[in-house]
Amino acid sequence: MIPEYAKPGDTVVECPHCGYEWPYSGNNVRATCPSCGYKCKVAENQKGMVLSCEDEVLVDIDEYDQTVRRALSLGLKRGDRDYRDGIAEAFTTKDGGSHEF
Repeated sequence: MIPEYAKPGDTVVECPHCGYEWPYSGNNVRATCPSCGYKCKVAENQKGMVLSCEDEVLVDIDEYDQTVRRALSLGLKRGDRDYRDGIAEAFTTKDGGSHEF
């Protein structure tokens, strides 16, 4: 489930300390959990990147470096539908398939 207030391009992070999940839109390697204040590594604790909020779709980008994640995030935040369709074809969703818009 995508956390409330998530936007396309946000990375969903899960705190390894308390289990809270939140949308993270920053570029840092570490993020501070808004629930308990624990500083966790984004790459190790991300659940995926938000592709579509309304359809609750996350793309699985765990194996890609921070530069690729940043570029994907910026492109998704621009709201370009063609760009989103390209991402859906290139990256699998968290359930293992691709997503059609």
